[in-house]
Amino acid sequence: MNRDSDFDRIFYPRTVAVVGASGEPGRPGYQFMRTLLEFGYRGKLYPVNPEAPEEILGFRTYPNVRDVPDVIDFAFVTVPAAAVPGVIGDCVAKGVAGVEVFTSGFREVGEEGRKLEEEMVKLAKGKLRIIGPNCFGVYCPRGGLTLLPGARLPSESGDVAFISQSGGLALYFAWAASGCGLRFSKVISYGNACDLNESDFVEYFSGDEETKIIAAYLEGVKDGSRFFRLVRGLLGKKPVILWKGGLTQTGGRAVSSHTGSLAGDKAVWRAFSYQTGAVLVDDFEELVDAVLFFRQCRRNVDRRVAVIGGGGAVGVAAGDICERVGLVVPPAPVELQQQLRALLPPVGTSTRNPFDIGAPVLPAPLFRKVLELLLAWEGIDAVIIDRVYLYGLGGLNGVPESGCAERLEVVLDLQRRTDKQFVVVTEELTTAADKIEAEVERRWAQQRLFDGGVAFAPSLTRAATALARVCWYQDKVRSLLAEV
Repeated sequence: MNRDSDFDRIFYPRTVAVVGASGEPGRPGYQFMRTLLEFGYRGKLYPVNPEAPEEILGFRTYPNVRDVPDVIDFAFVTVPAAAVPGVIGDCVAKGVAGVEVFTSGFREVGEEGRKLEEEMVKLAKGKLRIIGPNCFGVYCPRGGLTLLPGARLPSESGDVAFISQSGGLALYFAWAASGCGLRFSKVISYGNACDLNESDFVEYFSGDEETKIIAAYLEGVKDGSRFFRLVRGLLGKKPVILWKGGLTQTGGRAVSSHTGSLAGDKAVWRAFSYQTGAVLVDDFEELVDAVLFFRQCRRNVDRRVAVIGGGGAVGVAAGDICERVGLVVPPAPVELQQQLRALLPPVGTSTRNPFDIGAPVLPAPLFRKVLELLLAWEGIDAVIIDRVYLYGLGGLNGVPESGCAERLEVVLDLQRRTDKQFVVVTEELTTAADKIEAEVERRWAQQRLFDGGVAFAPSLTRAATALARVCWYQDKVRSLLAEV
């Protein structure tokens, strides 16, 4: 596989043909062209359809991709399944580098679809690369490409790559992760993977300088041995985070009808994880959290944590949650407890770890002193902050607005000064429509935390689980690489 001639022309195309372009706003061929333009694609765009108007969105329409008077790097194909092999043949004759086939109705629907897919592959073999069929395509901000209908995805490039056999999930993940501050090098929906598959993309990302973290939603794997070698080779270089769909009987049936993939066995994937260091997650929220924490957490972070908060769940529940996911909550040394007792009120607080500071609105100067004492404790690697108000709540529950921003700045300042990791629980405290300003404040604070290198999650359970996964990976890096 020649990365320059294949992948670079796919991810950074100077010319894109939309085969199946339409003048009807409800059709995918129209929607994709409009989405590309709204996203800001700067290359040349060529609509292709013998039955479409002479112009679509101001671009001249051509009856066949062969008729386009230009070299075509990448083609988006949205024609009926039976017509796709003919389009592939035309693209081969034109010298197109790669196509993404949006159309469904192939292997996932039965034998006739399988034959169409095999015909596509035979026509393209050694001549062009296919993403799909049954997919949403590519989101690559630096290349000006986006998923359908991802016109409002961020145009800034980032360091996370995500591959997904589900087109909808690729889009939802890009939206959700972007809302947390994450930015992407590439997001690829690859559907049935008749040609380019998960191993091809992981191999590309292994050498992609933009990509630092690789995440994936998989329903099946084409070549298990190759995938194993590639993921194992990335250990300690680029974390690989996997959500494997179809590990239950019901999920396996759904996978077969979705992309026609073989689901696999849960025990096999658990063994794969232990032997390669791939981080397994079980659902969408865990995927978002894990990628965010791998992006934010220091490489030296380990399992020993201090949990601090202002009442509520800080105490027995916090200790239970952390230990259940594999974190260690060591008891505070006597000297540290004495120092904290000298600062905190004598009633309604706890200085043992988890630490209860009595109220979520501790004055910022006092909050700083407490955190500085925790950071000086050599027995911990991270500090989890729960039930401390770091952002205004719009008057919710009588919480004063003053002091929130100051406490947030304390956390950001100390994160810059320490090699320990701060983790903040940014709990959604209300869903009432008339308190929407509280959610605005929460999201503003999350962006500040992201920019400051602080990890965060909307609950203590999610925060602890994500942090434990980062620690598990660091353990695997040390143990597996020591065996080499």
